[in-house]
Amino acid sequence: MTISLLNSTNISRVGFASQFLGSNSATKASSLAYLSFNLVQTSRRQSYKINSMSKAEISSSDQVKVVISLSPRVNSVKPSKTVAITDHATALAQAGVPVIRLASGEPDFDTPAIIAEAGINAIREGYTRYTPNAGTLELRTAICHKLKEENGISYTPDQIVVSNSAKQSILQAVLAVCSPGDEVIIPAPYWLSYPEVARLADATPVILPTFISDNFLLDLELLESKITEKSRLLILCSPSNPTGSVYPKKLLEKIAEIVAKHPRLLVLSDETYEHIIYAPATTQALHHFQACGTGL
Repeated sequence: MTISLLNSTNISRVGFASQFLGSNSATKASSLAYLSFNLVQTSRRQSYKINSMSKAEISSSDQVKVVISLSPRVNSVKPSKTVAITDHATALAQAGVPVIRLASGEPDFDTPAIIAEAGINAIREGYTRYTPNAGTLELRTAICHKLKEENGISYTPDQIVVSNSAKQSILQAVLAVCSPGDEVIIPAPYWLSYPEVARLADATPVILPTFISDNFLLDLELLESKITEKSRLLILCSPSNPTGSVYPKKLLEKIAEIVAKHPRLLVLSDETYEHIIYAPATTQALHHFQACGTGL
């Protein structure tokens, strides 16, 4: 390591001399290069002595142990039960056991041909370079059109950020608005990643139970009783993962009224399953919270 550093340092000095002394200073540059070479040779001899001593000392003592530890933030995150169940199901299937997989939210069919061909064509046409961090303008414009046509809400492309997955979007949103000690309100049953994302942001997940007798919908009195000065985020998922429950319009409006009383409380509306829904249910979560200015 010592030799490498000295070599690179002396070479840099020669380069500096050649660049700034000018073309008429070849003699000076040569002299500097010769001096640098002598310094390197001397340093090599000294380095060999040091290396020999170091090896002797190491061989006569216990082997140095590297301390590998994780940060408290990472240690606070629990392993994914979804991944554990998926891995177990995969192992059973590979062993020949018939398995009906209900762990990961993954379709049981291949990617539709029209999507696969579009991806292949994009690669062939050279769409393989870095894109803007927020996503391409064409894609963000298309998302704005979707929100206007399907959800009746208006956004501009500069208000849209494209991510690799819902998990990335949720993580970045929570990291962006939560500070250490903040509280994130999460109705249960919930997607397993919600509390872990809160912990990664040094926030505290506050779990509000729901019951099958109420169709697993949030109780308004319970919500009001759990809001404090530390409450920063309410995460709603409709249609819900994992219950499948859909928040009706009137309940969403009442939740919006409660949230509007607390200027610091924001709502993160997870609508991943927006189109997996059956009449007469409808999804309008984002629309109602945008109206009261609290939606993310």
